[in-house]
Amino acid sequence: MDPRLYNRLLLRLIGIPIASLALLALALGYGLQRVQQSAHAVDRADVVISRANNLIKLMVDEETGLRGYLLTRDPAFLQPMRDANRDFGPAFQALSGLISRPDQAGRLQRLNAEHEVWEQEAHREINLPPLDSATLEQHMVERRKEMDSLRAIVDEFLVVASGRRAEHSADSRVVNRYVLAGLILLAALVAALLVWETRRIFRELTAAYNRQIEEIHRRSEDVYAREQWLSTTLFSIGDAVIACDTEGRVDFMNLIAEQLTGWTKEEAKGVVLHEVFRIFNEETRTVVENPVDKVRRLGTIVGLANHTFLVSKDGREICIDDSGAPIRDSSGKMIGVVLVFRDITDRRVSEGALMRAEKLAAAGRLAASVAHEVNNPLEGLTNLVYIARHSEDLGEVRQMLMQAEGELGRIAHLTRQSLGFYRETSVPAYFKPAAIVREVAEFYQPRASSLGISVHIEASTSVEVLGSPGELRQIVSNLLANSLDACPRGASVRITASSASDPRNLSSPGIRITVADSGLGIPHANLKSIFEPFFTTKKDTGTGLGLWVSRELVEKHGGSMHVRSRTTKPRCGTIFSIFLPQRGNPQPADLIAGTDGIGPAHNGDAHSTSNWNAAN
Repeated sequence: MDPRLYNRLLLRLIGIPIASLALLALALGYGLQRVQQSAHAVDRADVVISRANNLIKLMVDEETGLRGYLLTRDPAFLQPMRDANRDFGPAFQALSGLISRPDQAGRLQRLNAEHEVWEQEAHREINLPPLDSATLEQHMVERRKEMDSLRAIVDEFLVVASGRRAEHSADSRVVNRYVLAGLILLAALVAALLVWETRRIFRELTAAYNRQIEEIHRRSEDVYAREQWLSTTLFSIGDAVIACDTEGRVDFMNLIAEQLTGWTKEEAKGVVLHEVFRIFNEETRTVVENPVDKVRRLGTIVGLANHTFLVSKDGREICIDDSGAPIRDSSGKMIGVVLVFRDITDRRVSEGALMRAEKLAAAGRLAASVAHEVNNPLEGLTNLVYIARHSEDLGEVRQMLMQAEGELGRIAHLTRQSLGFYRETSVPAYFKPAAIVREVAEFYQPRASSLGISVHIEASTSVEVLGSPGELRQIVSNLLANSLDACPRGASVRITASSASDPRNLSSPGIRITVADSGLGIPHANLKSIFEPFFTTKKDTGTGLGLWVSRELVEKHGGSMHVRSRTTKPRCGTIFSIFLPQRGNPQPADLIAGTDGIGPAHNGDAHSTSNWNAAN
């Protein structure tokens, strides 16, 4: 469901009842206020009537006390009169405080004035009572008339107050009736509105829910179809695929993975990958870190190191290469790891044949160079022998033999250098790459001089690495020969060997070898292909295997190889950089090829480039 539609419906579903309840509360409050006002008016009228009746009672007590005293002359009858006279003032003030109508207030003022006159006459009668009975009877009749006049005022007041009470009572009943009817009507309207709007909302919710169910059903069908498609694809592809959960337990295997590991998917289900996928280094026979563990640790796509073999369930050893990648959900959380690998035994055999072919080709090139270099001293020897044989001077013959001995020394030195290139033990040993660099540069110095190219060597470091010195000679020889072929007369080549750190792991020490020339450079279109087998721009003399073999040999030593080139004058040229770790621990290949300014500038590269620019 669209969140905006859901929020809108939810707001209506909650907001309308709340608004209706608020409206009912306001109406109820207004009705209660009106009812309270009516009830208060009735109660006020009752209080007024009650207090007016209390005034009448007090006046009756005053009249009764006065009559009793005048008839009996007994002072005991004066006490009720005194009490009533004492209470009359406060009672009158209390009643006056409740009156707001001017006509009623005027009646009370008239009552108070006439009552004061009656009290004065009554006190005069008490102080000077008449002596004869006729006068006494006349005074009593006058006092009674005065009291009747007071009671008439109060009765008139009560009639008005009772009328007002009746009006308030009638108004209260009407207000109650109308308020109740209004609340019932409003409640009915609100209820009808709520029912109508709720039905609308539920119809919309039902429609949205049905649409969502249909969408979920459609998506589930799409997901099922996609899952079947992906499952069929994974089972049908030519590479082996293993999927694991976040704990590294096997969850899926295709047919090729079953064939290579010797495990069926039913057997491997839930088993830790280390038991199903056992991999070792081909040369050291040490256990290689499982790529799934590396993916879980780094959270990125990783690949196997070169020269890795898989031991299947039945004990077969299979050369493989592979890659592992994390499986993430929509939020980016890792939910599994997929491993893809393949059998490269045939490819490894082919690569071995290519490397042997390249080694033979390099030997042929070396033989040609040796033949060229040996030819000059041989010609000198022939001439010296000829002169000595026809000379009669013994001193001259001795001098010719000494010169011939020097030429033979040159031939012996060239022969020892040639044998040193390829007569190496296959057992890895520690050696100093700087010495190899100087040796190769010295061997190619005569060829460089004949081409008019200057060679500069900076290789004074004593760092040792574990590996094959003969293979390093082949690597440096390939790079130096390529630089000489790419340089015109007057150019220069700079070879350096210095201690450095692995650009992939700065805590791993080693040595960096760079071969930088000021030649024409490598065109950008060729940079991505120079490490591919059989790619060459030397149509007549090149095999296209030199750089490919060099990279393979560097990676075999656990190192990495980089190239940068520039074809724009005046700062054109090419820099090949090789890093070899001291321990010779194999690592994944890390080849970066690009134009000048593209790709990471590692420590050794930056150093070589700055020296090269300064020299040119």
